Amino acid sequence: MVCKKIRLFTCVLVGIFSPVCGVYALDSTQIEAVRSRTLQSKSALSPADEAVVDKFVRDGLTELRFEEDAWRAVDAREALLAQKGGAEMSPYAAAFASAVAEHLKVAFEDAARLQQPRRQRMTLSLMIIAARLQTPELVPFGLAKLADSDPTIQYWAVKTVTNPGVAAQLTSQIVGDEDLTRSIINRLDQVVGETMVPETMRMVVEFADRVGTAEGRVLVNKIADLRLRQYANWTVKYELLEMPILTSLGKQIVAETSDTRRADLLRRFAQLYSYVIERFVLSADVLDEKQKQQLVSVIAEVENGAVTELFGRPQNRIRKALEGNKPSVLEAERQILLGGPTQAGQLAGKFTYDYGKAGGSVITEPLRLKAPVSANKQSSEQP
Repeated sequence: MVCKKIRLFTCVLVGIFSPVCGVYALDSTQIEAVRSRTLQSKSALSPADEAVVDKFVRDGLTELRFEEDAWRAVDAREALLAQKGGAEMSPYAAAFASAVAEHLKVAFEDAARLQQPRRQRMTLSLMIIAARLQTPELVPFGLAKLADSDPTIQYWAVKTVTNPGVAAQLTSQIVGDEDLTRSIINRLDQVVGETMVPETMRMVVEFADRVGTAEGRVLVNKIADLRLRQYANWTVKYELLEMPILTSLGKQIVAETSDTRRADLLRRFAQLYSYVIERFVLSADVLDEKQKQQLVSVIAEVENGAVTELFGRPQNRIRKALEGNKPSVLEAERQILLGGPTQAGQLAGKFTYDYGKAGGSVITEPLRLKAPVSANKQSSEQP
């Protein structure tokens, strides 16, 4: 009994004199009152209100800095974000974001001085805070971490600069910022590559498509070419990425007025869609069920969306082939749409394009996807 009392007394003393133990709890009483009043009235914040917001943010980031326990650090981060305001922009939300922007620079500097794994953990939490506020004011913090070697930190850095809230404000006729949009696209172009995880790359594609700039369209085509190489080498991951890529390429084809540029877009669209279909046809022994289902989703949704838009009428032949679960029928439909060895496809009939020339003759089909190594090995081992 005495030992228990001594241990309890020791823990109390540690809790009082050592903030790093995480006993300290963020007091949200004052900021909750400010948030409730200003969000309801949609009124501007007074200097006293702004001081309350500033103190709460500063205290929250300080608690995050000193918290050593990983789970309590998450609690501290979520307690801070719980007071950020609603989804719609308001004077309160703007004041909260401004306070975060003011104190985040020092917080990142504090994180850099920590030892691992706390450095990574705090940096990630700060990046999540920046991303979830969805405001261009915090974009510089995301830009600074776009090339981070930690894929999770890079994911949230990309999310900070590409999330729908940021995209909407950047393209707004009232508060739009073309220069910042261009800077974001240029930095994303610099970091996109083989080492970026495809889930992160999807956010890049969706952002580039949303902002609709010439630089954004170039970036989508660059990513499409990267994915083509990965399909050809059977190194592609996360097949769902092709959905936004092909959707964006389809939009570009419809909007393009230059015949030469449209033909280039059509070749890229057709080649990538062809690879997606062939990957499914050839995947029986090499892909798991999740990958196969992702391919099915992409094939069906792209036909229902981008392909339908290109033809100007509903398309469902490929979907029916998928539902029939007959690879040979699906392959036949692929050639009907995109072209075969001796005959151009329906897409080339709708638009004027081909796949190049060989020996003076026009190539009427996209490059074929070679069977994966495991499938070739199985074929060679059969008697």
